[in-house]
Amino acid sequence: MNAPLDIFRKDVQGNPLWLDCAADLQAARFRLTELATLTPGEYFVFDQRTQEIAYSLVRLNPGDF
Repeated sequence: MNAPLDIFRKDVQGNPLWLDCAADLQAARFRLTELATLTPGEYFVFDQRTQEIAYSLVRLNPGDF
């Protein structure tokens, strides 16, 4: 099965880094939340079918407030 959703994190220069893929948005959001909890940063889910960002999340380090 080809998973249509790709999960990315932006590096410090704003370039997307591929991390994982998912079959549906619910699974992608769950995985993205897991990743952001481990490593704060800017994440997004890209839908290959629509060629659009389906979901995004920014999680800051506690000291960044």
